[in-house]
Amino acid sequence: FIGGNFKCNGSLDLIKSHVAAIAAHKIPDSVDVVIAPSAVHLSTAIAANTSKQLRIAAQNVYLEGNGAWTGETSVEMLQDMGLKHVIVGHSERRRIMGETDEQSAKKAKRA
Repeated sequence: FIGGNFKCNGSLDLIKSHVAAIAAHKIPDSVDVVIAPSAVHLSTAIAANTSKQLRIAAQNVYLEGNGAWTGETSVEMLQDMGLKHVIVGHSERRRIMGETDEQSAKKAKRA
């Protein structure tokens, strides 16, 4: 497994060029390569990805389904985009945002 997290970085052009460059490489079937751009760049990354071996992931998901959760992204929304991967329980979400083990577990269960 090789994973890359853009964190809170990037621009449309940067995401397009990085995804295209990674997708252009021959990725062995035995290796899972997943990159996680910020939520605002997910559509751009998906559109730029020409490799079946390169997977796009979300950096976070909300612990509830669709609803009145301003600024959040539900599992259903990510599935609608065709995503199958999401980062859950990241140390920065725990340390900076105060997410708990229980919240991470609920997110993982929903995902």
